[in-house]
Amino acid sequence: MTDKLNDQQREVLLRNIPMGRLGVPEDIAKVVGFLCSAEANYITGQVINVDGGMVM
Repeated sequence: MTDKLNDQQREVLLRNIPMGRLGVPEDIAKVVGFLCSAEANYITGQVINVDGGMVM
């Protein structure tokens, strides 16, 4: 999704991410793995933002 950003656009985006980095597919995979596990068996109807804190 961010591959087409130029350096200036990427820098502006990074300034808005408290974690200071762009997400990688593994960040999403870890959440999916958790939600598929027994530890998440009582979670229902939630929106989980995997965005490094952008929506804070």
